[in-house]
Amino acid sequence: MAVNKLIPYWITVREVEEPQTEWGLTEIHEEEPEFPNDNLADYFESFCRDYIGDVYVDEEEYKTFSIEQGSFRREGNTIEGVIKSGEWGRNADFWDVDEHERIEDAREENHAEETPYYFLFHIPDEDSHQALLILRKYKRKGIKTLFSSLFHPRHHDVDIGKAYMNIEPHYSSEVAEKLDEADGIASVKFRGRETVPAREQYADRNDIQRVENDISGQLDVGTELKLTPKDNEGKFRTFAKGLIPGNDHSEDFDYGRVEDQNFKNANVTVVEGESRLTFSLWKEQIQMRMDVDPDEYDLDVYGGHPTPHTLGGVARQLANDLMRDINTNLSTTSLIPRDIGVPEEALDDEQGGPPEPEI
Repeated sequence: MAVNKLIPYWITVREVEEPQTEWGLTEIHEEEPEFPNDNLADYFESFCRDYIGDVYVDEEEYKTFSIEQGSFRREGNTIEGVIKSGEWGRNADFWDVDEHERIEDAREENHAEETPYYFLFHIPDEDSHQALLILRKYKRKGIKTLFSSLFHPRHHDVDIGKAYMNIEPHYSSEVAEKLDEADGIASVKFRGRETVPAREQYADRNDIQRVENDISGQLDVGTELKLTPKDNEGKFRTFAKGLIPGNDHSEDFDYGRVEDQNFKNANVTVVEGESRLTFSLWKEQIQMRMDVDPDEYDLDVYGGHPTPHTLGGVARQLANDLMRDINTNLSTTSLIPRDIGVPEEALDDEQGGPPEPEI
């Protein structure tokens, strides 16, 4: 599993009762004067400044949220920074792998182990009806849910008139292309629902055609079918592509019981390097993410986390790849200073040069 990921999202503001409308994010007041800011970048900056040096504690989810001091930077409609967030509410022992000893209750219930989450916000100059938001994800931990709840105007109890803000993942409709690009296909899993005969006291519904032996109902159950390749990966890959609705190969196979069992969805698991990624074969769109290998992208790493300056360069290139060509590309040099995320003892104050990263 990839440790570091960059997850792209698109932010739009539209009229609440008109889902197809998307307003220009640098002139929102032309559509709704009651929205807090005319430019969504100003709204984003104001949001960030509320949490710089001020840690929000979520008492229900046992999480913290703040913007790291010194990380926040803005240039035009581009904003970068680092969110610090962690969970609290339980104590934990620490094991020292060097000294081979356990430190009991090293973390107490009121301690939150904070993780740094780099972020990039950018409103394209031409496609200004949507803003790009890129968030770092660390292993299985992400910040999007907590960020969204705090970023939305309703959290701040402000009137936004008829405006509606939406944050959606960046999707790709090229499922067949993803199957072609994958290193391998690990499995295809089908899921659906079926019914089995059941006595009335256990049934979800009655079956008037079944009255023998006091079995007069039907019980709803879930069904699964998992298929894996057996030394025929090439043919299995083509088979998986044939399951995609509308694919040119959709008639190359007689699926037999796959169709007869009336499955509701099919997920494919692909192999990419050391990772296994799962997404739907039967959805028109799949959520995209970028796995970031520190060695491949030459990132400086301290304390197990890439520095936001070097990770920012990768995120900016990702933004350029996601935006249409009519938009001006971002510089691939991050606005965040190089020393953010670097321990003080690692800084070379005398020479003023960049510190030596961990190997």
